[in-house]
Amino acid sequence: MKMQDDQVEGTETVVTAVDEEHLHDAAAGRPKRIVILSLIHRPSLRLTNYVQSLVGRGDDVHVLVSRLEHWEEAALEHPPHLHPLDRPEEQLPVRRAERLLVFRVPRAVSKAAGRLAQRRWGRPLRRPADVLSRAQAKVSGAVHKRLFMPPYRAFRPRLLATQFDAALRAVDLDTVDLVVASDVYTVTLAARVARQYPDLRVTTGLEL
Repeated sequence: MKMQDDQVEGTETVVTAVDEEHLHDAAAGRPKRIVILSLIHRPSLRLTNYVQSLVGRGDDVHVLVSRLEHWEEAALEHPPHLHPLDRPEEQLPVRRAERLLVFRVPRAVSKAAGRLAQRRWGRPLRRPADVLSRAQAKVSGAVHKRLFMPPYRAFRPRLLATQFDAALRAVDLDTVDLVVASDVYTVTLAARVARQYPDLRVTTGLEL
């Protein structure tokens, strides 16, 4: 068996195993079972065209996605089997904690100050309450974009790699011919699959 390493933008290396049986099947034109990993929310035209080519020639294609609705909106002529995260990304504990601490609690404080300012005796508080409300929205947005999202983006591939257990069981990787990591965010998940199934061909290239 010949082994080759594929690497995407300096992230983890995914090991690709290629043997004569895979090459013979491809040459003979046998329909293949292919799993495509995609963690970019909106699929690119290049990726959807690739999926269309595979399904159109008769392959059994399964796509693991982070947002099901964006693939459904694409309305592909030859749709693949779509498998979402075990639970929506927004419901992960780290995202829920961020919404609570960065948005909900400050917003609740701001709204409480606004309600007090609307009372007859709270007229002197109206201007400070308005300033607080505007400041809260700006500060919460800045904290989300500048403080939370950069480390979250770095940690996201490793976090989401653990959120496809149900999808991987449904696909049954023992019967799959090829796994494709279609973007940089899926390399961690692809590496996990390659470790668990060392004889499975796993690649970062959109191969036909």
